[in-house]
Amino acid sequence: MTVDAGALIRTLRDGGTADRMAAAANLAALGPAALPPLLPALDDPDPRLRMWAAYTLGMIGDAGAVPALVQALEDADPGVTRWAAAALRRIRDADGGCGCRFC
Repeated sequence: MTVDAGALIRTLRDGGTADRMAAAANLAALGPAALPPLLPALDDPDPRLRMWAAYTLGMIGDAGAVPALVQALEDADPGVTRWAAAALRRIRDADGGCGCRFC
């Protein structure tokens, strides 16, 4: 079965909470392969999508997301910055340090 990452990103943007949680879990199950559709979502105009993208990147825990998550710490939306910080902590804890200046 092929996973449609684009459809999952759309669910992160427009779905209800339960649907967003399921989409985040499905994207996280893809591991680092989900980074290409998720990283641009951190720059989306919709702050809910940016927040869910940061949350999902934290679930994945891949250090490849660190530069984009560090940039998301400057987001104007407090939910985005909170989830970006949480994602960075999760990556740091999983890897023993994520390489950002905050670890």
